[in-house]
Amino acid sequence: MSRSPPSGAVAGSNRAVESPESDEANSRLGEVIMANCSAARVASYAAPYDVPERCTRPPTVRSGSVRARLAFDHLGPRTVQVPYEAQGPADAPATVVLGGISAGRHLAPTTSDPSKGWWPGVVGEGDALDPARHLLIGIDFLGGKTEDGLLRPVTTHDQARAVAAALDELGVTVASFVGSSYGGMVALAFAELFPERTARLVILCAAHRTHPMATGIRSVQRAAATLGADTGQPARGLALARALAMTTYRSPEEFEERFSHRPLHPGQPGRAPARFPVEEYLDARGADFARRFDIERFVALSESIDLHRTRPVSLPPDTLLVSFDTDALVPPWLVDELATRSGRCPRHVTVTSLFGHDAFLKEVDQVASLLKASLPRTPEVVR
Repeated sequence: MSRSPPSGAVAGSNRAVESPESDEANSRLGEVIMANCSAARVASYAAPYDVPERCTRPPTVRSGSVRARLAFDHLGPRTVQVPYEAQGPADAPATVVLGGISAGRHLAPTTSDPSKGWWPGVVGEGDALDPARHLLIGIDFLGGKTEDGLLRPVTTHDQARAVAAALDELGVTVASFVGSSYGGMVALAFAELFPERTARLVILCAAHRTHPMATGIRSVQRAAATLGADTGQPARGLALARALAMTTYRSPEEFEERFSHRPLHPGQPGRAPARFPVEEYLDARGADFARRFDIERFVALSESIDLHRTRPVSLPPDTLLVSFDTDALVPPWLVDELATRSGRCPRHVTVTSLFGHDAFLKEVDQVASLLKASLPRTPEVVR
């Protein structure tokens, strides 16, 4: 059953793609899909696997690392460690939750790790992804320095194989995926490699390929980080790369509302340049990132984004695609391209937001309502 989008959202139309790659054949394809979708339900979200009426087991936490031999796309067979964390009843629907390159396996507070996780308001007790109702699974992405040397290049398909290894370790045969940004790319790659293990997808701010302008900006970020390392200033290079990235994660409209155009001080001739409010923000975000990341890992994951490609026809029927109208990295027309070329009539919802690509982190209420309507869950276990 198709559902109306939440307040402030506009449902996608599965129309012929309005993009630089549109042509007459693609337009005809869009007309065919429009006809098929109008004659059938766009997305039923009926559970493709059995969902228990009530969880009989209490929520538990399993955290560890599985040693797996993976066939990398460009590196060949490698043995790697895949850190994972799983929270929730063992008999609840399994949902893999993946975020951007700075996200990790820790999704919500636990007794051993009370930190809030990377997606507060969406994942947590009483939230849309509640570990009392879902078996929630996260991993740390591969890439960068390892005990056996540098792991690069790493593709989204390589990350999908790592997810499969973690699921094997947990005894999970089939799972749903909620993937945002880079995590959405990995979820699409998993569905392409392991269709029989994919129940349904909710993909936010991701598509089957990257936008060339976004790739260009990320290439400059990688160059800045590498230049910093080559000149003995690795933290400074990484901070500058992240500062540039932040200008693409948010929207011009937000910056217009948030920052004054007036300088904090006009500078001193021959001594100090002018300083602006937005500069303070970008420097702070860059410095924070440089404390948490290293250059090798950043370059490997940034490069992995731009190596990402999946076939639209591999998209599962039970898929929800979510884009945001101010997202310059993954614009709604690119997500429309994925929907149209898949031939599967997935539901595509475009949400109005001030926050650009980062809207999946900021628009908590809208994201939560979409997830609640799209994923199976069981009543909370009596503790």
